[in-house]
Amino acid sequence: MATAHKNRRNQVAHFLDGPSLDAQQWAFVQTGLEHLDDGFSIFDANLNLVAWNSKFFELTDFPIEEFGYYGAPFEAFIRYNAERGEYGQFPVEDIIADTIAEAKKFLPHIMERVRPNGTVLEIRGNPMPGGGFVTVYKDITERKTAETALKKANEELESRVAQRTAELKISEERIRLIADTVPALIGYVKSDLTYTFANEQYHEWFNRKPDQIVGRSAKEVLGEKVYSEHLPCIRAALRGERASREFMLELNDGREVHVLVSFIPHISEDNEVMGYFVLGQDVTDVRDAEFKFRQAQKMEAIGQLTGGLSHDFNNLLTIIIGNLSVLEEEGEEDPALQELIAPALDAARRGGELVKQLLAFARRQPLKPRISNAGELILGMKDLLTRALGAQVEMQLQVNKNIWPVLIDPHQLENAILNLVINARDAMNGVGRLKISIENVTLKNIFSDRNVDLTPGDYVVISVKDNGSGMSPEIMERMFEPFFSTKEKGPNSGLGLSMIYGFVRQSQGHIQVDSTTGSGTTFRIVLPRSRETQTIEPKTKRNLKLPQGSERILLVEDDPGVRGFASTSLRRLGYEVVAAADGHEALGILEMDQAFDLLFSDIEMPGGLNGINMAEQIREKLPDLPVLFMSGYPDKVMDQTGIFQGQLDLIAKPFERLELANRIRAALDRNINTEKIS
Repeated sequence: MATAHKNRRNQVAHFLDGPSLDAQQWAFVQTGLEHLDDGFSIFDANLNLVAWNSKFFELTDFPIEEFGYYGAPFEAFIRYNAERGEYGQFPVEDIIADTIAEAKKFLPHIMERVRPNGTVLEIRGNPMPGGGFVTVYKDITERKTAETALKKANEELESRVAQRTAELKISEERIRLIADTVPALIGYVKSDLTYTFANEQYHEWFNRKPDQIVGRSAKEVLGEKVYSEHLPCIRAALRGERASREFMLELNDGREVHVLVSFIPHISEDNEVMGYFVLGQDVTDVRDAEFKFRQAQKMEAIGQLTGGLSHDFNNLLTIIIGNLSVLEEEGEEDPALQELIAPALDAARRGGELVKQLLAFARRQPLKPRISNAGELILGMKDLLTRALGAQVEMQLQVNKNIWPVLIDPHQLENAILNLVINARDAMNGVGRLKISIENVTLKNIFSDRNVDLTPGDYVVISVKDNGSGMSPEIMERMFEPFFSTKEKGPNSGLGLSMIYGFVRQSQGHIQVDSTTGSGTTFRIVLPRSRETQTIEPKTKRNLKLPQGSERILLVEDDPGVRGFASTSLRRLGYEVVAAADGHEALGILEMDQAFDLLFSDIEMPGGLNGINMAEQIREKLPDLPVLFMSGYPDKVMDQTGIFQGQLDLIAKPFERLELANRIRAALDRNINTEKIS
């Protein structure tokens, strides 16, 4: 170790014997870099360590007392990492040989590495003239967490500048390379508001190269608008106070980025403010992740509220529709009665459709997914879409060949496309051009924008593009909220986009929107490719007659109105019904009497025992007893139990007497057929 420190002193002495360089500028850079959140290291052409900051050792866990000296060999770092298992379980000497051979190529590289302690590092390496390389180590653990879990926001970039370091002679070329490699804006402004240093990031942000900045005033460099906005922070820094501000910056290519800039005073030993350091970072990705997280939280909260209300409404509508349908059937010979019942029943049914739309938004609507060709579905809708658009809208339909299969409810997808087309027609005031396209897309990398995050994989993308009025950012933030509409008051419920959003998300897909006021809108439904085997279900004719029976049915329903309607309807169909108000009562009944042919139960019930758990307990004693579930909000319980809708025989509320009769008979007959086969 003593020899190492001696070597470092000899190297410093060698630099001091060299030509005089601008050491003050190096001190400014070194001070700023030492207090950034990033680590950096420099290895020369012989792969020996010649420069570093303390963050490098902190992020990599190399012992600074063992490796923190001038001339430390690159091989020693690799050997230390390989022996402690940093690169996995591979032969140590092979790792060292391969890594050194790759390093000697001195090629630019960028990589991400997950350390055994869970820290994620982004490592950027750049070669230097004459050999050697400078490497920047950035801890991106929080950024990765925010991108995936959307739970955290990055801490503000604010560095603390300590007293100036001892003068270090180094070439201007190497100083510039290090400063320009750091992914941050670095500048120094004297107390007279004149720049004495700026790195390459200024060129991207303010369209001025560093040599066009040094010697100019802050006002000239930043421009009148940005300078006036910075002025309170500049004045604070010149008073010796740290300050920072975040703002939107328009770059030369027209992009707008979120940037965070910190102003850190440079205070001498005599407590005199000499100037201030400027440290800036592009935080666009962080703010976009925060925005998507807030939007997801808002939509989830609205969805939970909507789903809960829909459950209660479905119980009420089951009672209303069920009893009205009974009156309608029994009063066929009474025209006056029919005139009263028909509009009431029609209104109740429309109420049921409205609840289905709410459940679609809340992702609680019972779906009937099956392997489908989305391209064929849309081609089959061509005539319907043409009529919906009208004669003055030119429609172009582009469906690529060999569209991959997707697992969706085809009826709901058709409704979603029709809704988007009608919205586009209204946005164009009935005159314009509409393009519908569908294509296969393979993502090799993560795709992220302000609306959506997509992981790598195969997708089917359906696009609906119009040249209508477009939407403002304020409208786009609210467009998927239930009952939000920009249309004039009328028969529209404001649930069209909400329903589409819920259906797509429930189908494990995503919806992405591009829109600019006055330039039209493009909606993209992105559905994951399905690898499941195609199965074709035989079509069944709907039985319009009321099938009857004489079997015994155990009915379990906590709502008295629904329980009364179901009991009465089933008894009129000839069945013997025993009703229970909750799962505990049903279990008590079965303790005394097990002679039942069917269990007909609600899913969500009070008392701490839901319908699914109750059925599991019953089947332990009666494994052959068929079960038919009913629910207006099944996903809440199914999310808790891990059971999917496809695994259950389920009738969705509200239901009418005819549907009830058909489903009860089908459940009983299915059990009879199973017994015959066995």
